[in-house]
Amino acid sequence: MIGSARSSRAWVSAISVVSALAGSYAGTAEAHEGGGSCGAAGTSRVLATMPVTSTGYQPTGPSYPEGTAVVGSRVVVSGPATFGTAGNGSPSQLTVFDRHSGALRMQVPVVGEDLAAEHALSELASWGDYLYAPSTQLGVLRWRLGGNGQAPAQERVSTPFCSATGAFPCHIDTSACPADVRAGLPPLPNGITVDEHGTAYVTDSLQGIVWRVPARDDDDAPAAPQVFACSRALQGSGSEGLSMFGANGVALSHGALYVSVTFGPLEATGPTSVIYRIPTASPTTLEPVYTYHGAQVAPGVVVPPIADGLRVHPRTGHLFVVLGGQNQISELDIARSPVVEVGRYARGGSDHPFTNPSTVAFSPDGDSAYVSNHAITCCLAGDPNPACVCSGAQGLFGVIEVCTR
Repeated sequence: MIGSARSSRAWVSAISVVSALAGSYAGTAEAHEGGGSCGAAGTSRVLATMPVTSTGYQPTGPSYPEGTAVVGSRVVVSGPATFGTAGNGSPSQLTVFDRHSGALRMQVPVVGEDLAAEHALSELASWGDYLYAPSTQLGVLRWRLGGNGQAPAQERVSTPFCSATGAFPCHIDTSACPADVRAGLPPLPNGITVDEHGTAYVTDSLQGIVWRVPARDDDDAPAAPQVFACSRALQGSGSEGLSMFGANGVALSHGALYVSVTFGPLEATGPTSVIYRIPTASPTTLEPVYTYHGAQVAPGVVVPPIADGLRVHPRTGHLFVVLGGQNQISELDIARSPVVEVGRYARGGSDHPFTNPSTVAFSPDGDSAYVSNHAITCCLAGDPNPACVCSGAQGLFGVIEVCTR
């Protein structure tokens, strides 16, 4: 989740000119045609556009797409993941597309949200034929996506998330958070990954927490999320709005969690983004393994990276990092020490260029990456957010397929 919290206009305005970066990195994506198999590495196409029903503020239906996941022949997108949804009368939802043709297969609304309050469905993770997603109101939800074309039933894997240092919307006692964490913040569940046993790990972008949700059998009651890791380093470096976003994307590889911190330590040119490694056997150990810096795209204009979703490539084991500020996908070789960036993917031009991409998911063979185009700085008409740099976001919401083989 990038979100549309009222952030520094200078940073967001800088993002609007990041197209100057296109083509400056190895692996820059170019358009490809065809419906099912990828072409050369770096080529891309618009797989699907979101079936938006309202082009104005407040966000409703499948706007501001966030999570992406692959289940068999389908690509599934979650959302909206933004602020300003209170009172819109529209539940969060899953949107299901055919992975080869991009055809819309299904829309699955979330059941049980209080639509008078802020509500969002954040990132997605697949586990077999299950989909897991953190709801900001309801906790971790899951759906079993069968092949019969019927809408899957919604299950609650966890109870709602609480505050570890405050009272809203509920409080959880824990000794895992050190004294220096910024206190009194509400939960903001965001990224999610699920291990081979069905245990879910969920990042909390405000509290600097990684939550652990135990595996659930079909007959189990929803479990209370447990504080797995908590650190000031996992909180955003800023003091207001978007700059308070910390832990965001999360992925598992070889017994360790990798977590992206969206607004990491400040440099003279602005915020960094940091990738941390946290061994699952040692949750108090946070090792920074890679730092992204701002990119100067014009004199005096530096675009922050804004690291978001993370996923591990099924064939190479490389970590793919979505850079929502710089409109690129970074590929890290995390088996090397130190970790090395081996390339970046971008998509420019006028046909659905990367615009604040949010998350990435892979086809089973790893040939294709599916990227959600979140377009949070190109707002819906009437959005009161002063950081909007353009309008007409509904024309950018979608899923981009990028060839990675």
